[in-house]
Amino acid sequence: MANKKAILNQLADYFAKNGMMTPSEYKSAADAPMRYMLAKRPFGSWTRMQGMIKSNFPNQWAKAMGVEAAAPVVEEAPKVAAPKKAATAAPKKAKK
Repeated sequence: MANKKAILNQLADYFAKNGMMTPSEYKSAADAPMRYMLAKRPFGSWTRMQGMIKSNFPNQWAKAMGVEAAAPVVEEAPKVAAPKKAATAAPKKAKK
């Protein structure tokens, strides 16, 4: 996992500086931080790698795609559950 994270961080920084690229554009780039196969191998596909950059590094993704970064979602405090009522005993079965 640490290897994936390090590769993803390098690629995210590179794409933030140069914009998102297709595989053929990346292969022909002279200043790429690593070879195409090394960039793709831990993730299985180029699209999956791009998706992981989007989810793990949203600021670099926004720069690479030329859009503004979305504001972080502020979660509300969890609601407190209502106190439970005391359970009543089940009626006893009548003897036959």
